[in-house]
Amino acid sequence: MTNVPNPSGLPNNARIDSENSLPRDRGLLRRRRRFSVVAGIATAGLLLASCASSTSTASPTPRTGGVASYALGPGDQFSWILPLENEANYENYDSNVSNGLFRPLYYVGGAGTTGINYALSIGTPPIYSNADTSVTINLRHNYTWSDGVPVTTKDIRFFFELEAAGAKNGDYAPYLPGRMPNDIKSISYQGRYQFTLHLNHAYNPVWFTGNQLTWIYPLPVQSWDRTCLNCRSTNAASTPGGATKVLDFLYKESAQLSTYATNPLWKVVDGPWTLTSFDPTTYHAVFRANPRYNGAGKPKLAGYQIYSFTSATAELDALRSGLIDFGYLPTSDLGLTRYFQTHGFNVQPWKVFYDNIAELGYTGPYRHLVDQLYLRQALQHLVNEKLYLSTTLHGFGMLDYGAAPLYPGSTYVSPALHHDPYPYSIAQARSLLVSHGWKISSTMSTCVSPGTGPGHCGPGIPKGAPLRISMMYATPSTSLAAQAQAFASAARAAGITIQLNPQPQDTMYSTAGVCPPGPCNWGIALYGAQEDFGQYVLVPTAGVEFAKGNYWGGGYYNPTEQQLLNDAYDQPGLSKLYQVENYQSRQVAGLWWTVGDYEVAVVRKSLTGWNPLNPYANYMPSRWSFKR
Repeated sequence: MTNVPNPSGLPNNARIDSENSLPRDRGLLRRRRRFSVVAGIATAGLLLASCASSTSTASPTPRTGGVASYALGPGDQFSWILPLENEANYENYDSNVSNGLFRPLYYVGGAGTTGINYALSIGTPPIYSNADTSVTINLRHNYTWSDGVPVTTKDIRFFFELEAAGAKNGDYAPYLPGRMPNDIKSISYQGRYQFTLHLNHAYNPVWFTGNQLTWIYPLPVQSWDRTCLNCRSTNAASTPGGATKVLDFLYKESAQLSTYATNPLWKVVDGPWTLTSFDPTTYHAVFRANPRYNGAGKPKLAGYQIYSFTSATAELDALRSGLIDFGYLPTSDLGLTRYFQTHGFNVQPWKVFYDNIAELGYTGPYRHLVDQLYLRQALQHLVNEKLYLSTTLHGFGMLDYGAAPLYPGSTYVSPALHHDPYPYSIAQARSLLVSHGWKISSTMSTCVSPGTGPGHCGPGIPKGAPLRISMMYATPSTSLAAQAQAFASAARAAGITIQLNPQPQDTMYSTAGVCPPGPCNWGIALYGAQEDFGQYVLVPTAGVEFAKGNYWGGGYYNPTEQQLLNDAYDQPGLSKLYQVENYQSRQVAGLWWTVGDYEVAVVRKSLTGWNPLNPYANYMPSRWSFKR
């Protein structure tokens, strides 16, 4: 048995039949997508102020105590406290809050770093053995629940009992067929602080640690193993039927927002914070430092508060009034940057390790077009990412040439993805079309050389077929509309007619989001939203988009890419991950699109410890303190 090296904050070695096989509820991934504040509010044509370099680099002396506050994005509300999300409550801003109450076995992200943060984790680095079919995990001995009971393998066993019930009943949001617990053959518990997962076959520790072990939360069995508030905590979850009843009870209690501050269930925590006040109408939440917390990263603050706002304007008013210490500046109000900088605030763009893909419709009326690699290459040549970044996003974002964006320093990004394989070029796009049998016209280009092979339009495309593709994009983001219009204009110059079809975000999900299994009655779907990596999908293989049987990705399937995915799951290290990322990028499985920043953070200068920002959009208030 050896500890797995972890240059990226993860271990190394694998296989998976889970990200890539069976159909799943679309709600799973739909709720993990969100507009960034920048992309959702940006107004095209605004000039950047000096935001990116405005953060103070001084090293003030911190003091203990004080209560800080932060604002969630417009419309976001902390409204799910249980660290086992159901389908209706599966948001990163909820899980990031609950992580401060109930520590996951493995904590993801840190100060500007991707990967697992072992220093803040209850589990020590996992030990893989038996040709990567066994994983032994040791718990740190210094974690206790706030009622004084140590965190032990009993709490791990309780998690697996509830997870199995949620997976069987379809209640547990992260679950997909083939994933945990289906990939575990058995679990043995060697004592209070050690357990071993016996897997159904060998998995790559890079993938398994990042995309499976990060699901595990020790849960307080002594307090939660019950089916009603007045019931005594027993071994109710020790049977499948009992576990279902316990999980149903916990889900019901987590939905009772009016009892968050008083429910005894939520008083038993092992994280650095405990909830003391909650308003179910405004979603205003107040937390205090947990005096019995013995783990790493003890809070310096006495407490913190979360505020929710129905609009960016309301949040901005609260920021100016001094109600919140950590807020955000809508891009439409970048002219106020200097005001905030001269009135006691730092302004800092918040880059996150998220992805952004314009899906292509591989079923339905446009399938014969998007099936052609040369056409996908031509379309990618027309995505002017650098222009979108500098103008519509005002520099607040990252370039994205594959399944992972160019987040600085992340080892999950293949070195090849730092270079655009299809740089913006109308001439190259036009050349690809002409060389494959298309007659370019200022009105409507048509296929003049039908058939397969070099110089032909491709199978399924008849003579005279128009080069026309429908493109849905989400409203009301003016920045996204500007990007879609610029793309359509470039396509027109190359000979491709893009029929723009703006739709509300919910309509996007209810129409584009039902393909597959239904036909994709669209050619391109640009959500302008971000697929977030993090607590449940740390390693960005894009298996949730581009593997066989998956919903996202418009029905894309490529046997070569599938084999590369399987290799990335099967074989140790990051090299196979890089290979599949490179292949997806060159194949243009979807159109790679610029990623907008999470938000433009505006932070009171008296507050320290918040920067560098967490790439998974976790505020991490335990790091915060006020200047002395």
